[in-house]
Amino acid sequence: MDVSILLARLIGPLYLAAGIGLLLNQGYYRDMLRNLRPGGMLYYISGAIALTFGVAVLQFHNLWVADWRVVLTLFGWLGLIKGIVLLVFPQAGARLSAQFAKSSLLLASAVFATLLGLWLCYLGYVA
Repeated sequence: MDVSILLARLIGPLYLAAGIGLLLNQGYYRDMLRNLRPGGMLYYISGAIALTFGVAVLQFHNLWVADWRVVLTLFGWLGLIKGIVLLVFPQAGARLSAQFAKSSLLLASAVFATLLGLWLCYLGYVA
């Protein structure tokens, strides 16, 4: 199986489920983001997971091509950057979470994640 298809099959359902969850439970996720403890372990664990995800994707899929597969490479780079930021500057992660909870970005992110998840599922399972 092609690595791009495998990544689309892994990332697509994750984004689809997360997007639908955010759409259906905005209040819950908004409260959860507001109540995250700035010095808590969650930022460290999230950073380690994001960094690991980013490095893993880039190990197998660092493709800079002019088609849909470049989106997967961008996910890898964004995961790498997010992981580094959360591990090196956890206070910035806490500030961003608090701002995110207050803004209308939660709904926009939910819609974006749902559409992205649908698109990746289509590419991974149907196309």
